[in-house]
Amino acid sequence: MQINIDSSTFKKCLEIVEKILPTRSTMPVINNIYFDVNPGSLVLAATNLEMFIRVSMSYQGAEKGKILLPPKIVDIMRYFPTPEVTINVNWDNKRIEILGGQAQFHLFGSDPEDFPTTFGQEDNLGQTIEIEQGLLKKMLRMVVFAASTEESRPAFNGMLISLEGGVLTFTASDTYRLAVKKTNDDRWNGKVFRLLVPARTLREFLRIADDSQHPVKLKFDSSILSFEFGNIYFATRLLEEKYPDVSGVIPKQYKTRIIVDSKLLEDTVSRANLLAEGKNQAVYFAIGEEKLHIKASGQEGRMEESLAVEMEGELLELFVNSRYILDLIKQIDEEKLSIDFHGDGGPLIFRIPGRQDYLYLALPIKKFN
Repeated sequence: MQINIDSSTFKKCLEIVEKILPTRSTMPVINNIYFDVNPGSLVLAATNLEMFIRVSMSYQGAEKGKILLPPKIVDIMRYFPTPEVTINVNWDNKRIEILGGQAQFHLFGSDPEDFPTTFGQEDNLGQTIEIEQGLLKKMLRMVVFAASTEESRPAFNGMLISLEGGVLTFTASDTYRLAVKKTNDDRWNGKVFRLLVPARTLREFLRIADDSQHPVKLKFDSSILSFEFGNIYFATRLLEEKYPDVSGVIPKQYKTRIIVDSKLLEDTVSRANLLAEGKNQAVYFAIGEEKLHIKASGQEGRMEESLAVEMEGELLELFVNSRYILDLIKQIDEEKLSIDFHGDGGPLIFRIPGRQDYLYLALPIKKFN
């Protein structure tokens, strides 16, 4: 059977599914890419048993068949010399020939019979909501970075997605910091759910999603959440751990509040971070009269710099983890930040001035490490 397709589109689809391939697995079949040829369409799929992804592309042909492609085909297509690729498949002996210009590759495929495609059957999922792709991506970026990467805290390896009263809320924490983002839509009224989604899954979604207003259909049941958008279907298993109630860690009243230029804060903390030492990458904050003084020191030297801020409340000084601040600013696109301080041992709470839909909490460092 001969398949002639656009090499650029084929390469892009392969690179999307490749992200889900397991780095190592005792189940050889899932180390490959599932290739399903149908009249009018080609389907590529991959799974690591925790995630499943399927990408389809149009195809002007009437052939039909299935085979597992070795992952090396992704590298081959990255360096393919022609805009069109010819793929010849021998279904009987599972041999694959890839042709373009003077290039000729011969690959060994394998039988797809045991490939676990049932994990990706979206028709089995019950509830559904829709959200614009760009909005979903923005919300995820503003929250998922705060999730823990330590396997010893399985609940905090996830991001809580909850819906109640038409308000969709994303929550993530590593117990040292907390991010919460909300949005509402009348279409969601009457729907209620709580899903604990692996953060690593959502990071993969961010790599393949775009900033368009095209809808993403979220389908889910008690164990699986899927994202369906464009020509992509992406599913993940949910975490079974119980996510704690984090609302109690957010203080009601601040002692000091400043409003600061986000870009100036990022640049100044970045400079301070050059000399910050220790696992906490500590920098010193001192809030004076309409000024934020930032200092850092280490074996190689020290720095200090001051920023003009709008200020109300008490004078204050404390140490903070510079990475916590930089991680936040890199994920938001806002000119100003409001920062509430709650004494020298209380948390820092970052908000977007004039809005109540986002909150980022970071604990201070009690002393320089």
